[in-house]
Amino acid sequence: MERSQYIILFLIIFITVIPTVYFLLNRTGIIILKKELKSIIYSPIAWIIVSLVMLLNGFSFTAALEILRKNDIDETLVCYTFSSTSFWFTYFFIFPVITMRLFAEENKVGTIETLLTAPVKTIHVLLAKYFSSLLFYIILWIPSVVNFILLWLSSKENSEAIGSLGGAYTIVLLLGIFNLSIGCLTSALTKNQLVAAMACFTFCMLHFLIGFILQDLPVPDLWRNGLFYVSTVNHVEVFINGLIDTRQLVYYLSFTALILLLTYNILEFRKWKA
Repeated sequence: MERSQYIILFLIIFITVIPTVYFLLNRTGIIILKKELKSIIYSPIAWIIVSLVMLLNGFSFTAALEILRKNDIDETLVCYTFSSTSFWFTYFFIFPVITMRLFAEENKVGTIETLLTAPVKTIHVLLAKYFSSLLFYIILWIPSVVNFILLWLSSKENSEAIGSLGGAYTIVLLLGIFNLSIGCLTSALTKNQLVAAMACFTFCMLHFLIGFILQDLPVPDLWRNGLFYVSTVNHVEVFINGLIDTRQLVYYLSFTALILLLTYNILEFRKWKA
């Protein structure tokens, strides 16, 4: 490995593993995590999200199969499933629904001050709420993985696309990690769940569409080349072709850490204000 690759690997470990291990070793954080995860799973909105994701995955999967059946195209089923515009547009409704209540509900009913002034650290509260939403998000995608597994068991020819499938779910996970942190931030900024949901959806969509918005504008070539590093559309194209780019791993994980740090400071301000 080159020196730059070692640096990237170290950054990924530092950004993700160390905070996660620190949180998991704390019993208080785990207790809050279990409580938050139960509150998400047992809420009616959770079943609405599950239904939405299963409908979205089923429609995209069926449409991709139909396209490949009718046309002799040298593309994998994974590429067609995850490159659909309708898939990604609907996909971004998931994050506001999952995160809008994380802090906004606590702010509305006035329990956020009690929670933050209790003998628990603010970072434990933040990470517990964030990891609970992330775990639920991961659970949502299990049925779609089963679809591909069943298809490959019935046809050995499709097993060649394992790299494409791994890349597709890697970018789905990275986008989830990043966008859920945006949801935590917007939920911490307001008492209104609807406002938090709208703000989360707006920021997530703007980040996703920045490549489309700027690619046709008269910008310098240096800026245009730099758009690759922030354009989610380009990232999706790379990953669904089975290529794992460590630069994007660092990009999403580092900005997730930055957004969570900003959310932490907002919660700390509320704590001292109370």
